[in-house]
Amino acid sequence: MIFLDPPTFSRSKRMVETLDVQRDHVALIRDAAALLEADGVLIFSTNYRRFRIDTGALTGLAVQDITRKTLPKDFERNPKIHQCFRITRAGKSG
Repeated sequence: MIFLDPPTFSRSKRMVETLDVQRDHVALIRDAAALLEADGVLIFSTNYRRFRIDTGALTGLAVQDITRKTLPKDFERNPKIHQCFRITRAGKSG
């Protein structure tokens, strides 16, 4: 299992370019998914309120929105606090 919770935006001096979770999430997810074992699970989470996952660019991966299941009781009234996805290799979503 891999947990991937990148910052919304980063200008770290250790990076050549900036990180923008909306722009870069497909590459981040693909790179992390490549490390999964055949039956592995990737949990991708972001706090970016306007985030939209690009499932069309994630062919070969099964993406399940599990946001509601991951919200603490204190935040149920404001579900936009974060978004969370369970990602597996296509055909391995069980």
